[in-house]
Amino acid sequence: MDNDLTQQAAAWLDAGEAVALATIVRIRGSSAQPLGARMIMTGDNRFVGAVSGGCVETDVYEAACAVLDGDGPLMLHYKRVENSLVEIGLNCDGQIDVLVERLDRPLFDLLSAPPTRTLVTLCTPNEPLHPRPAHAHVLPDGTASVPLPEPVLRDALAALESDLPQTAAYAEGRIALLEPVLPPPTLLIFGGDHVAVPLVRFARLMGLRTVVTDARPAFATRAKHPDADEVLALWPEEVVARVGVNRRTYAVSLNHEPRFEDAMLRALAGHPLAYLGAIGKPQRATERAERAQAAGLDLAQLPPIHTPVGLDLGGKSAEEIALSIMAEIIAVKNGRSGRMTAANRP
Repeated sequence: MDNDLTQQAAAWLDAGEAVALATIVRIRGSSAQPLGARMIMTGDNRFVGAVSGGCVETDVYEAACAVLDGDGPLMLHYKRVENSLVEIGLNCDGQIDVLVERLDRPLFDLLSAPPTRTLVTLCTPNEPLHPRPAHAHVLPDGTASVPLPEPVLRDALAALESDLPQTAAYAEGRIALLEPVLPPPTLLIFGGDHVAVPLVRFARLMGLRTVVTDARPAFATRAKHPDADEVLALWPEEVVARVGVNRRTYAVSLNHEPRFEDAMLRALAGHPLAYLGAIGKPQRATERAERAQAAGLDLAQLPPIHTPVGLDLGGKSAEEIALSIMAEIIAVKNGRSGRMTAANRP
């Protein structure tokens, strides 16, 4: 669960209130909320979270009340409806299965346990009155909190490796929602210039751990970057050795001065990265390639460098540039182009 739901659920449970949990366990087609989206609910029409764009939350709440009254877990199925005034359903073309169950302290503890693991929710969606939910987690070494069938263990480890929630189907109509629980990805910002300040703020809103680094000590101070998780006045090779770089690391260069940028490229070469962006005008890419060739640095050891960094939003302020960078990172993360989605785009 995300932090807002976790904190609210803890408060309700600590107060002795009965709490219900709704979880999207399967999606077919499109959906307003992602797989694994949750709601928590208690009495007096109080709830946090969502499983749709507002289409079915009232119905989910009513089911939650029935669960808390003793009806046991329920499985709800929603699909597109033509007239939402008459029918309960979705406005999009997809279908979702939503598991509603009581949230007790053991389940809360399982859901809120720290990384690294895969959270497993087994259930039977074609039995709406008896979905038979079971919960467990699987650690990276294959150890499960409760005995699980071998196919479920195998799929849980594959989900952890992919870093993507997914639904797997098994015999007798059982399915498993498999949710990787990992530390937050890291945004590694090389260059403590003015753009770094709003970029850190946007990244934290998106759930990324932020590291600001600059070889110039005056640019890498806690006073300049109070919101960053870590601030390092080090050269890039020292940063990479200290912080570590993996396939969940997003790196951005905000200083195109060759001595700093080239040091960054050398330090990152050969490491897996989710994204690499570099600020500067288009011709900087040609200059960068020429310098790399002269220095014997193979840029093929790095992912494609997004430069000029960021989506073309036309902004000039530090905040607008930071927003364009963060938007491009999110687009890359989700495998999208970042183009306008409106039908009447120019």
